[in-house]
Amino acid sequence: MSKELEAVERLFLSEEFSKISTFSTSFDLFKMMRIRSKELIHSNILAALLNPSYAHGLNYSFLNSFTLGIVNLHLESGVPLPLSVLISSIDQNVRIYRELENIDLIIEYPNTKLVIAVENKIWAKEQLKQVGRYQEILLTRYPNHKLALVYLSPNGRKPTTLNRDLEVPVYCMSYGQIAKQLELVKSRGNESAKYFISQFISHIEGYMTGSNEVNELCWQIFSKYEDAYSQMMNAYQYCQRRKVEESFLDIESRVKTDAAFSKVSDEIEIIKTVEKSSKYIVAYDLDIRLKSWPPGLKVKLYKHNWLGVFPYVTGEFRDSVKEISKKLGCYPNIQVKAWQDKYYVSSNLNLDKERMVNSDGNSISMEDINTLLNKLIVHIEEINSVLK
Repeated sequence: MSKELEAVERLFLSEEFSKISTFSTSFDLFKMMRIRSKELIHSNILAALLNPSYAHGLNYSFLNSFTLGIVNLHLESGVPLPLSVLISSIDQNVRIYRELENIDLIIEYPNTKLVIAVENKIWAKEQLKQVGRYQEILLTRYPNHKLALVYLSPNGRKPTTLNRDLEVPVYCMSYGQIAKQLELVKSRGNESAKYFISQFISHIEGYMTGSNEVNELCWQIFSKYEDAYSQMMNAYQYCQRRKVEESFLDIESRVKTDAAFSKVSDEIEIIKTVEKSSKYIVAYDLDIRLKSWPPGLKVKLYKHNWLGVFPYVTGEFRDSVKEISKKLGCYPNIQVKAWQDKYYVSSNLNLDKERMVNSDGNSISMEDINTLLNKLIVHIEEINSVLK
């Protein structure tokens, strides 16, 4: 056995590696519900926890912590809010708004004329002039108020679209700071809220920021097994690519053998395209059709950035599926967003979003595969129903 293999084996058998493995296998409510990166869901959660009248039992504790905590945030532009204004707003009447003029979250204190806006960005990029536009909205909507905009992200990154010439100060906040505030106040919540908040904190630390415990374990592993750690890091992309490739081999096998496809298994044709990619690590496509279908009509299962599935026809064959498209209500054919010369053949007119199974295709799981195959059989059955 080579020294490199021995080093990796020692790491694999170490107590530290065993401990850190428990983090990846522990119950994760947010992973199970596939909402780990859903900004809308996270904004709804924050709005509920900040609302003192919501049935979580926290009363004003989290709201107060969040409001006073602004003084400890990084100020990216503008003049900081006076501490006296923040203190005077504690335990005061408050209004919490969601998606007010597209701003994710607004905290309004009518008595003290303080307004704090929150722009929540998990992994998405900013839109053109987005933060600057929100600064202008706050100034127009709330004249004669003390204003602030908190830019919330997993690591507290700085916004790139703010307007430094406007008076609205822009603060940077990380989800790690949210987790710390919730940890301090969660004991005041009722039992249901405590359990959910604990799950939320674990989700933040495990998925967004990395907890101190995980970081310490990684440091211990690195310190003791640096060579093996390096070997595993060097092989990470190889492992990701192999995981995707083996997952798609499983998908291909199941399309041919699963009972759900038994009625059409003799007719199924599969065209496979696999390409290594510096952008996606690996791009994998399975184009599936039945022999009885008109030319050019297929269902695509793919992993580029997204893992997804959609039924389509290419431009040169649009006329051959004209009647099918009319019956499905998508005629003239709706072009597939970001896919050149491909047009949807489906009654679902929201496939630009709903074709996605996982926004990070490299993290494909068994649950994702099941969802992908379920969507595939639905598309096949819908097309067959029209053809009959």
